[in-house]
Amino acid sequence: MKYTIKVYLDDGRVYEYDVVGQDKAREHCAAIAEHGYRHNDGQTFEHYPAWRILKVKAVGEFVPSTSYVDRASGT
Repeated sequence: MKYTIKVYLDDGRVYEYDVVGQDKAREHCAAIAEHGYRHNDGQTFEHYPAWRILKVKAVGEFVPSTSYVDRASGT
């Protein structure tokens, strides 16, 4: 199964790339949240530290399963 990893930065940019497999999607999301994101377009290499990342999402046909389903609420 293919997943798209989306990395949301504090300046409004969103980088995305594809990985294959639920385990890979989890590993990539965890590593980005912990160590930051490295962008390489073939000409420029950029590293964004973890404090610049607002959100990391794994989007696919089947969202990775979890035993810890959460709920959201607002005021």
